[in-house]
Amino acid sequence: MRRVLVLLPLLALAGCKKDESPGAAKVTVDYSGFLPGCVQVNARDEGSGKELSTTVAGKGGPTGGSLTVAVIAPGGWGSTIQVEARAFEQTCDAASPVVTRSTSVTLTPGTPVLVALSLQATDADGDGYVSVLTGGTDCDDNNASINPGATELCNDVDDNCNGQTDTVELRLGQSCTEGEGCEGVRACGGNGEVLCNMPLAAYAYPDVDQDGHGDRNAAPVAFCAGIPQGYVTGPADDCNDNNASIRPGATERCNGVDDNCNDEIDETFTDLGTACTADAQCAGVYVCDASGIATTCQATTTPTDWFLDGDGDNFGDGTAVTSCVSPGAGYVEVGGDCNDGNPFTYPGATELCDGLDNNCDGNPEGPEVCPSGGASWAARDVGAMDQEWRSIFTEVPGDVTVVGTQGGVAILTPGSTTFQTNATNCGDLNRRWNAVWADMANLGRGYLGSSGGHLSFVDKSQAACTETHSNLVRSTQGLVGFRHEGTLELHGVTENSGTVGQGLTFKWTGGSGASALSFGSTAVAPLFDIHGRSRAVMFAVGGIDNGGNRGRIHRFNASSGQWQSESVETSIPGMGRLRGVWVVNDKVAFAVGERMGSANTVLQWNGSTWSRMSSFPNTHSELLTSIIAFGAKSIYITAESGRIYRYDGNQWQIVFDDDDFSFNDIAGTSPADLWVAGDNGKILHWPQ
Repeated sequence: MRRVLVLLPLLALAGCKKDESPGAAKVTVDYSGFLPGCVQVNARDEGSGKELSTTVAGKGGPTGGSLTVAVIAPGGWGSTIQVEARAFEQTCDAASPVVTRSTSVTLTPGTPVLVALSLQATDADGDGYVSVLTGGTDCDDNNASINPGATELCNDVDDNCNGQTDTVELRLGQSCTEGEGCEGVRACGGNGEVLCNMPLAAYAYPDVDQDGHGDRNAAPVAFCAGIPQGYVTGPADDCNDNNASIRPGATERCNGVDDNCNDEIDETFTDLGTACTADAQCAGVYVCDASGIATTCQATTTPTDWFLDGDGDNFGDGTAVTSCVSPGAGYVEVGGDCNDGNPFTYPGATELCDGLDNNCDGNPEGPEVCPSGGASWAARDVGAMDQEWRSIFTEVPGDVTVVGTQGGVAILTPGSTTFQTNATNCGDLNRRWNAVWADMANLGRGYLGSSGGHLSFVDKSQAACTETHSNLVRSTQGLVGFRHEGTLELHGVTENSGTVGQGLTFKWTGGSGASALSFGSTAVAPLFDIHGRSRAVMFAVGGIDNGGNRGRIHRFNASSGQWQSESVETSIPGMGRLRGVWVVNDKVAFAVGERMGSANTVLQWNGSTWSRMSSFPNTHSELLTSIIAFGAKSIYITAESGRIYRYDGNQWQIVFDDDDFSFNDIAGTSPADLWVAGDNGKILHWPQ
């Protein structure tokens, strides 16, 4: 930072006319290697010898800086002046400057002359005093504690640079009297102080708590006639002379006090202040316990109640687990769920048209929630009267894709009330589409698989199918898709493989060509359905067509890319072939199929094993064709007989029963948006 001062002399008045100035100079003074306490700038007229002067405090840092002064010559001065800058260590009152620079300047009226003066000196230790070698007064410029302003210590060093020895300046060796009148001579102490050295006197330290250790913060006291009680000759190492239990050699306790005077507190308790886990899995730190001889883990957080949330709606049920951290996956901090197996049912939920109590107020929805005229299963005639709709898919309300026999593809788009059945290139009357899965991330493009070994996709905007593979001589029965590492990956199953009693699994990227389609190398049973939420939890179901225990389940191994048998034929006796499977999450899945003997085939997976749902009614001998589940207590099953079953966690109910219908597949986005595909061109929707 530069500071500009203007030297303006007093001008004498001569009538009404002022003498004109012969000119001005702009003087820049740079200094390096030191920071002057004061800079004096002088200007002298070489003709008359008259002078002007000003002083300015140095600006900048210990290594240098600069300032600017404007010099305006008074009227009557000549055009040649001498400009001089002097730098002083502390103030301009010093006898002589550290460094002086001057120059002669010729003035020009009306135009300031630029003048630069450079001052160099050395203040190597930055104590504000310049080395004597460069004109200053610092006798040791490598030690900031040695300079003319320092206090002289008794250390055989000229601390204040006055040229006097400690013996002279501190009167060492001269007689002195202290304490109880003991005589001695002045001598240096251990910390540079001057003491009265009394060889005949005894020095003692206060011991107020009488623990045998003197106060280390007290000065020694000289006694000439014995040491009184309350004083000791040493050691003077007591850090608290008011407490006898605090002294060198004492046992260090856990109390926040330096008990043994080693300038460390609780040093033997090395875990103090470190992190630990307290009761209820709460984060904590180790603190001193009440005994003072040990530590204990003290919680720093407050535990909360956690409830197991089985349906993923962020409301749990059952007995609370008190903990500072989640007890595990599936636990939430809010309870009160009146149906923890239905993600559409929890306190404060929006009531749906499903005949259930969604908001947990004890009452099902009112009539205003459902369509006018009341809720019911509404049947639609879509396509030809002899059309069999084999598979249906929806993930977005109002966006539905259905496929079936006769090359049938029916598409319902959001906002429309009518299925469009005019998609082209989807096959002739002999084409039987058994499986459909739609990619909602790609404008709902539908992927289709047929009995005759055809794979195609249908673009809704163009209402046209594109065949990618044909004549595979394999009957595709199910499709499901995921995006794996950014690439679409469709998994499918077939009922046959060219080998009697075996089906196939395959992976398809949705495109054409040999590289887009690969078949699994693991032998599997004839398969009729596949479903999963990810590659980690994906099941394929089916079974053989002979023997007493015909059902088979295979699970995909995401690590190996192969399918493995779940061996349910040995753990669940009397099980028919399985026709439908649905995965809710990584701990809940269901499968349904043919009745065997007196037992219907409804299976449940709990994340590790499959078991039969004994609660399903066995009063009807029928083939269960498809299943959808929104949670462990929200399940819908279709039957070939024209029945639709619902499980709400308490009981199974037949919510639709008409033997004029035969159902093949069910899909839906919620219990208030369900679609069922059947024979005779029938598609049902709940509610209408």
